[in-house]
Amino acid sequence: MVKKNRIGTFISILIPVLLIIFNVNFIYKITLTVIPGLSIFLPIFLCPIGFLLAILSHIVDKNTGAKIGIILNVIVFLIPFIWMIYCSYDHHALDSLV
Repeated sequence: MVKKNRIGTFISILIPVLLIIFNVNFIYKITLTVIPGLSIFLPIFLCPIGFLLAILSHIVDKNTGAKIGIILNVIVFLIPFIWMIYCSYDHHALDSLV
């Protein structure tokens, strides 16, 4: 069988993986970033794109990579909201990370 939509699947998995790396970088202060909060709020804009690519890839070619892309994009999309809820309940968590 020929893989029909490998690029869409690859990009839909690559987006959340890179965003997870940026978030870990921000939380553990591995390196300095130019705009510190950008890595937390970037998933709100990029994960819907990755989600759509994964859905299209799943429609065209029902593969496991598309399912992984859908799941990863949904989980990474929820990270900023979980972050905001956690920091609103624990005010000291925000002070220790920023």
